[in-house]
Amino acid sequence: MENKFIRNSFNGLTEEVYKWDCISFSPFYKKKLQSQMAEKEILNAYLHSAECLYIAFYCENNPAEKMKVFRTNQMCMPFLFLCRHAIELSIKLFIKIKSKKVTKIHKLNELWKQLNAIIKIEDTDFSLLIEVLNKIDDDGCKLRYSNDGKGKEYNNEPCFVRADLILETTKKLCSHLLKQIELSSNKKEI
Repeated sequence: MENKFIRNSFNGLTEEVYKWDCISFSPFYKKKLQSQMAEKEILNAYLHSAECLYIAFYCENNPAEKMKVFRTNQMCMPFLFLCRHAIELSIKLFIKIKSKKVTKIHKLNELWKQLNAIIKIEDTDFSLLIEVLNKIDDDGCKLRYSNDGKGKEYNNEPCFVRADLILETTKKLCSHLLKQIELSSNKKEI
């Protein structure tokens, strides 16, 4: 029986092309490039999704000039998770390429220390963003779950963020790390 939710191929020359969405383009690259492209692709997917989500919740929360609406269907937490995860992925990719080690750590402050041991990041906005995201979600769970599974509630104090600055700085940090990766790989080719 054909699965209506997923398949490995379809006839792109028919109306089907409008019904199906490709999860990832990296499988279409040569085997040699697939892994590297997949990591960058997923990082960029999280970053782009954060930007789209930011635009959506900004419009909902600011329906007119000088008007602010606080909603219970808050999209800020998923937005922050996407930003946090994009940063985590970019740091891990940099560490993997530079040190040839895969790190399974999810704590941003620990990843930031590992990154700065390899390359000194001088931008204080980047450090401040890591500090803020670590305060909000130190282990990658507090923006995904309401409690720790043992009954301890997360996010039980009011917290307000500058989502616009977080998005802007997240994009700059991820772009900076990807650029450093490209520069180092270009040097190897020479």
